[in-house]
Amino acid sequence: MDLDIMKILVVEDNLDFAEALFECLTFEGYVVDVVTNGKVAWERAIGTDYDLILSDIELPQLDGISLCKKLRWYGYRLPIFLMTGLEPDLPTISTNEAKANAYFFKPFNFQELLDQIRSTVAVPR
Repeated sequence: MDLDIMKILVVEDNLDFAEALFECLTFEGYVVDVVTNGKVAWERAIGTDYDLILSDIELPQLDGISLCKKLRWYGYRLPIFLMTGLEPDLPTISTNEAKANAYFFKPFNFQELLDQIRSTVAVPR
């Protein structure tokens, strides 16, 4: 694989939203894997070389904040963006404690996500 192609793991249990993210990100030229729960995301993240993880907060088996904390504890240093449909004030402290690089409140402007990806992730590795 070409080193300048960014690989993103999308962790989203809403299949319609996951499909929309997949389509938009692949249209932009990113390689995208989608999983629907935090446990599988953990396994993929430690076993695959992703440039970015984009994870929902509310997930089955392992929520996004716990996933982020667990990855950081494990030594995972690459960017993790969290997404939520919760009220804006609720997840702020938890996402800061989890050491997420950014978080987005659904629905969000896709261009803002792309801008944040471009400003956060340095490719090639």
